[in-house]
Parts: sequence; structure tokens; C-alpha cells
Amino acid sequence: MRAKPYSTAPSILPVLQRLIKFGTLFTLLVMSLLQNVLLAQPYSQSKVLDPTIKFSEVKVDGYDINFAYSGTAEKHGLLFLHGTPGGWAAFEVYLADKQLQQDFFMVSVDRLGWGGSPLPPKKIDGKFDLQARSIAAVMAAYPDKRWTIVGHSLGASIAPKVALVAPDAVASLLLLAGTLDPKLGKPRWYNRTANTWVVSRLIGKTMRYSNREIMGLRKELVTMDKEISTTKIDAKMVVMQGMKDRLVSPKNPAFVKAQWIDNFREVDFIELVGEGHFLPWRQTPLVIKTIYQLTNG
Repeated sequence: MRAKPYSTAPSILPVLQRLIKFGTLFTLLVMSLLQNVLLAQPYSQSKVLDPTIKFSEVKVDGYDINFAYSGTAEKHGLLFLHGTPGGWAAFEVYLADKQLQQDFFMVSVDRLGWGGSPLPPKKIDGKFDLQARSIAAVMAAYPDKRWTIVGHSLGASIAPKVALVAPDAVASLLLLAGTLDPKLGKPRWYNRTANTWVVSRLIGKTMRYSNREIMGLRKELVTMDKEISTTKIDAKMVVMQGMKDRLVSPKNPAFVKAQWIDNFREVDFIELVGEGHFLPWRQTPLVIKTIYQLTNG
């Protein structure tokens, strides 16, 4: 009997198909995460070209929180709070603005876990309490000052928690493209996949730590919503949202209108048709105009 020619094709083909499928899924995962990271904000290292921008730090729970500052010490405080990933330099254009320097004292922080505010890797989980207390510690370094907090993306999600932690220090909030509704804060499929042990080791530290903050977002929003619902916060708030935002749902302002409208001294909304997630940089004049409106009333 003639022996059949030996072939490995039947056994190798399924393996190759699985590898191709895994490679495709992994590519889609990385592309989705990269979109999440790159659209969060223009994350670039500052060259600090403006010599009027200075740096300092405070401690909270033994951790250093680094921040940049500029402006006039006697004036109303503006505190800028970046998203994930990010750093103080996301708002450098504001700190370097000469008119803003005359009219305000401005601070932009490296949130704990980012830039010059390192945390142990296991601590980078986006817990609002630690983040908010660290911001409160920065404000407490200037005890006679009241502040307007300008938060973007995850920074906007955290900003109301700061008002809960330090109500006497916060005069107003400007929330730019922030997730506020717990139902809209669920991790997406690629966040859950990236949170697995194997994939989290493949995507790099920046995406891994950013993803950890997003994974815990819904739980933190649930807690914050319960706190706000039983509190009257003596601060004005403006919610600014791009209606074509692909990262943060345009439905978030509707949640605030339905749930928080009576829990703040005053709440206004700016919903921008055709705008996306890059509000601090694409809508800089409008952001500055809104800051003045918030601080002049």
C-alpha cells in the first residue's frame, strides 16, 4: 500500500487562523486604546518656554503632588485639572496667557500618578477621594484664596468631588467633556480586555495606567452622585460638552440637568454642535470667556 504523502497543513492551518484572529483582535484593541489615549488630550512634554511659569509641590498621604503656577498672587484662583493620561502642561497655553496672568492666580497640577506626582503602580486606580484630597492640599497651600476649577475629561469627572472635599475653597466649576453619569461611565470592551494580566503587560505603562483609571470610573461616579444628591454645594457650575464627542457621551449634560440642578448654587450648560473632545484646545477663547463669566458673578 502506497503511503499517503505526509502533510502538516491540516494541523498548522487552525493554529495560523487562531494567530491571525488573535493578531487582528489585538490590533483592534491597541487601536481602540490608542484612540482613547490620544483623543483624551494632546499629551506632550512641555518645554516651559514661558519663564513666568514656576513650580512647586505639596504632600498628601506622603505622596508629592507637583504643580505649575503663574499669575498674580492676590487674584482669584484658577486650578486646571487634566484627564487621563496627562500632565500640567495640557493647560500651559492658559498659564502663559498674559491677560489671564494679570487677572488670576493659576495652577495646573500633575494629578497623582502622572508627571511629577508619582504613585506606586498599584495605587494608580483613579480613586476620586485621593485625587480630590490631593487637589484640596494644593488649594490649602493658599488658604485665603477661593478657586475656580477647570477640569477636562477625567479631570472634569473628579472636579465635583473636590468641591465636596473642600467646599469652602471652591467657588465655581467649569467641566469640559467630563463623564458625570455613572451609567455612562462603564468600561468599554477594550478597557475590560486591556485590564487582563496578559494584555495589560503588552500595551505599555501609559495606556495601562490610564485604563486602570477608566476601569474604576463608574464606581467612583456612583459614590459621588450619592454624595452630591444629599448636599447643597455653594458653587456655580458650567458643563461644556461637544455633541460629537467620541470618548465622552453627549448625554452627560442631560444627567446633570435631571439629577444635580438643585444641588449647586447655579448650573449652566454649553452644548457645542459638531464639536468633539478637544475643548480646552479647540475652544480656548470660549473656555476663557466662560472663566470670566464664572468669576465675575
